Amino acid sequence: MSPCQGEGREFESHRPLFILLNGRGTKLKILKQDKKGNKVSIEIDVPYEEFAKALDKVIADISSTMKVPGFRPGKAPSNIIKQNLNMEFAKEKAVDLVVEQSYPEILKQTAIEPVDYPSWKPVAIEDGVKCVISFEVEVMPEIKLGKYTGIKGERKNSDVEEKEIDDYIKMITEESSQVSEVKDRAVKNGDIAELNITGKIADKVESRLSQNNLPILIGDNRVAPGFDANIEGMAIGDTKEFSISLPADYYIKEFAEQEVSFTVTVLKILERIMPEFNDEFVKKISSFANVAEYREDVKKRIGDFKKHKNDDELKDSLLDQVMNSCEIDIPNALIAREIETMVSELKMNLDRQGLTIENYIKSRQMAPQDLKKELEPSALKRVKARLVLKEISDKEKIEFSDSDFTEELKLLSKEMNVPEAELMTREGIREYIKDYVLRRKALDFIVENAKIKEK
Repeated sequence: MSPCQGEGREFESHRPLFILLNGRGTKLKILKQDKKGNKVSIEIDVPYEEFAKALDKVIADISSTMKVPGFRPGKAPSNIIKQNLNMEFAKEKAVDLVVEQSYPEILKQTAIEPVDYPSWKPVAIEDGVKCVISFEVEVMPEIKLGKYTGIKGERKNSDVEEKEIDDYIKMITEESSQVSEVKDRAVKNGDIAELNITGKIADKVESRLSQNNLPILIGDNRVAPGFDANIEGMAIGDTKEFSISLPADYYIKEFAEQEVSFTVTVLKILERIMPEFNDEFVKKISSFANVAEYREDVKKRIGDFKKHKNDDELKDSLLDQVMNSCEIDIPNALIAREIETMVSELKMNLDRQGLTIENYIKSRQMAPQDLKKELEPSALKRVKARLVLKEISDKEKIEFSDSDFTEELKLLSKEMNVPEAELMTREGIREYIKDYVLRRKALDFIVENAKIKEK
């Protein structure tokens, strides 16, 4: 589990905002600094000569391409250029340039940690006298931690029952089954039936409930709960009409709790022939010599999976309690950025399946903004978890060592299938790994100091 409940592990640079605003820096004064909530307002006084240099550069850049009657581009005298130039526009560009050069020093003097790009505007510019600029920017929020030690939690038992092993083995044998077409009997549970299906709601054919030549495994209730029971007993060529009330949790939300009239025709019946699960079968599908060894391995794998799942659920439960007990006003910019990250993660997952996010959105009959709205609660939770865990890490003075970096770099290299040497060249890689490891250690700290009851 990631320390931020579902957070992806794809690498993203964690370099500070405005890392590209790396001008030579300017001598400036902070005239005013106010904070309301997560927004900071700053007023700075930049030496006028810095503004004048910036203005000269802007004018020079514009004049190099400016067309003035009677002169070649870039050859008109400066007084002629200024007569033909929108000086208000030039001054705005000069202020932008001053900001680009001044911002690193502003961050240093104010000790703020921005989470978004600032807005700015000139307050007072007097020729030869002064240049005063005001900024407004969202910053990292203040976090008031609640209780994060002695939290109560329950860890589920990870013991493996014989039925779980049997069910897994049944699945394996079914995957190895062969099929044979039958024509002399009706459909029964366990068969694969090829069907033409038409589904109507209020006498209107619904395309998502209708399909021709659809093979379904009878007993899976893939179409709808109770659907397969109506197919059992039908023979090839039979057509049957029946109605089903869809449940409240039906996977197509807009059809939930509605009555559907189905018309179904059986086209083909395939019987599955299961292999016998014995020592010979085990040797074919694994490196084990007999059934007993295979069952023991299955038991171990199921147990490991259950333990990992139960540990994750415990961590989620404890972290939820910690987050609910703290006070934090999360900036909208952080939530918006996390939503974009989640959309990118979804896109990559779809790409791996040969799908596109455009078709995914279309299949769900929603607009791109609806997807982002749907992701907002999860994004909020992920951001809050990240901030809270970082605060606990800082408060408990949790350490990050070179060995932590080396170990995590190896894991990241393996997960991303990217050589360690290449990862090392990526800007911000150490900061990214440090941030991740410290949050993971903070979550471990919560678990280690919790009051856990084993179920």
